[in-house]
Amino acid sequence: MSEINNSQPVVRVDFTVGFGNNLFQFAYAKLLAEKIGGKIFILPPSADYFGIESLELILNSEDSYEIVSHYEANNIFNKDYPTIRLSSEEESAHHLKNPETANYEIRGYFEDFTLYEDHLTEIRSWFFKPDKQPSNEAVLHLRLGDRLFIPTTYDSKAFLNFDKYSKALDNLNFDTLHIVSDLPEWKNYSGDELLQLEYHTHLNQGADQIKDKAADYVNDLVSQFSERYNIKFHHKGLARDFEFIRNFDKIIFGYSTFAWWAAVLSEASQIGVFEPWRPWKDNNKNLGKTNYPGWFGWK
Repeated sequence: MSEINNSQPVVRVDFTVGFGNNLFQFAYAKLLAEKIGGKIFILPPSADYFGIESLELILNSEDSYEIVSHYEANNIFNKDYPTIRLSSEEESAHHLKNPETANYEIRGYFEDFTLYEDHLTEIRSWFFKPDKQPSNEAVLHLRLGDRLFIPTTYDSKAFLNFDKYSKALDNLNFDTLHIVSDLPEWKNYSGDELLQLEYHTHLNQGADQIKDKAADYVNDLVSQFSERYNIKFHHKGLARDFEFIRNFDKIIFGYSTFAWWAAVLSEASQIGVFEPWRPWKDNNKNLGKTNYPGWFGWK
């Protein structure tokens, strides 16, 4: 760890699991740190956390933060300043507009599109520019993975079936549809095959009881999308998939913070987000109502 400038306050952000979540946490921390002239330290959930490497791959500079271990986490704060602990959206909005010259310990999700709408140009400057794909091609992100084994995925308000995706895609003109997913292959699966895939988090208890329902859902998507559209499937790893989505002028996705950030950091002219987002949750509820230029909601 490099030596901390004695005149520099510290912004420590505690990452949760989930790369999309981390991008919200990092963006908020960096905006705050730049306002107070602070140094960012990231505390990952584990020493080998996958999100750190992916973050390094998509940022155009790595000198704006350092990684801190749980052992060191409480010893990095500059003792010349008080330490403010932030965890709620209400507090975070206030401090982003009226920051104090202090250390900040950031714990939370900060998944509120209004926090970032005045800072989009600045945030985009932290990342490599996207390589544009042909305008007659569109990309759809299918967030499946561990969500296949969460019962709320199949609730009527949240259930993203082919008909809903197809209706959203009707807003776009395209010849080829690229599908990016956390599934390794675009094919039919058995329930047991889905259970055996690698996921970034542990599956819920009772996953075995829902495996056949999950397989039916996936196989129906594969069948109907393949029949209706000219499909090209893409699954190359977290950072490469993220960068791939960013390259398109037309982007559709459901309730995925990963895809939300890929869309924000793109130069797309049409971006469709699932407006109800995650109706069973209280937090990040306004992401589906993001009204940045070119965005529209679907449901």
